[in-house]
Amino acid sequence: MKSATAVLPLLLVACTASQPPTPPIAPSPASAAQERSMAKRAPGQEPSAPLQIFRAFGTEPFWNVNVEGDTMTWTTPEDQVGVVMKGLRRSLDGGVEISGSHAGKAFVLTVTAGDCNDGMSDNRYTLVSAFRYGEIDYKGCGEAAK
Repeated sequence: MKSATAVLPLLLVACTASQPPTPPIAPSPASAAQERSMAKRAPGQEPSAPLQIFRAFGTEPFWNVNVEGDTMTWTTPEDQVGVVMKGLRRSLDGGVEISGSHAGKAFVLTVTAGDCNDGMSDNRYTLVSAFRYGEIDYKGCGEAAK
């Protein structure tokens, strides 16, 4: 009886049909590009719609722009309260641009799909940002609001 009990599991394994492992399906180039162009999204943000709520930021010098629709709040370490600006928003291929003027200075924020590193950490982002306010240019990364 003991030998029959020991042989039974071996027989069950031998009788089980084996199938080759299924290779993982690689994402299509189109879906991978769409993921990169849209980055992380806030709740309610659809992948096909341009980013509505996001932030652009950079280092050297440190700066941050929080965006909701066509309203931006630009902050720096020296001005934590920030400057609120309202601009004209237009969609770009894989991104968005917001432009206008505030306090007599023109501004343009451009955020597009692209690989970005903030230069100070190992964090990688899927949006590249550029912000010009008056005569000063800022470069950095971007991400959907968390």
